[in-house]
Amino acid sequence: MSIRTEKISRSIQRDLAPILSRYGSKILPGELITVVEVVATADLGLAKIYVSILGSKDREVSLRTIEFHNKEIRRELAMIIGKRIRKIPELNFYLDSTLDYAQRINKILDNLDLGEE
Repeated sequence: MSIRTEKISRSIQRDLAPILSRYGSKILPGELITVVEVVATADLGLAKIYVSILGSKDREVSLRTIEFHNKEIRRELAMIIGKRIRKIPELNFYLDSTLDYAQRINKILDNLDLGEE
């Protein structure tokens, strides 16, 4: 990934976080949405947005709700970063599974019998 693409990815992440926080309180009350990582393609046609959703009973349903409001979120993002970059990428949202993975590893480590004497 080029330096320019990395800078734009960080900019999208920084500007998208408050937008998702604002929309999250409206469309997903009681849930906290955080932007974990943004990966933009080299041509800026697509940005993969990895989000963590806390306080959700079914995170897949919450993710589909965010995807349903994708156009509104992208429009608001365009108003913020449209002056800095010419092309606003399409946004694809994905669940970040790092927290689940870490919890699974911790559970496995807790269940290990270390054979202490």
